[in-house]
Amino acid sequence: MAQWQALGPEDMLSEGAMQRIDLDATAILLCKVRGVYYATQEHCPHLRVHLANGKLNGQVVTCPGHGSQFDVTTGACVAWVEGLPGIVRQAALAVAKPRDLTTYPTRLQDGQVWVLA
Repeated sequence: MAQWQALGPEDMLSEGAMQRIDLDATAILLCKVRGVYYATQEHCPHLRVHLANGKLNGQVVTCPGHGSQFDVTTGACVAWVEGLPGIVRQAALAVAKPRDLTTYPTRLQDGQVWVLA
């Protein structure tokens, strides 16, 4: 059952930063975009690569494993296997479908960042 959990102080991330946070058996990717915290699953749903090792540009995180991109504010996959070369990309497009990230509600309360996970 999901429950609200405190992650840290509300200034724990600077603008445009992201961080992996482990909560029990759940790895969370916490991002700060335009002053708002967003939480998604930390592993790419395709290759299980750590998204925290990727790059956050605005509200889009790029998977360091295959270049797919996800909107951290919604979890939507916005670009699928963009980083794969030619024929490998074509094969990936033929056999697999893009998947969105699981997202988790966040809130600021009592000077802390909270996530429902």
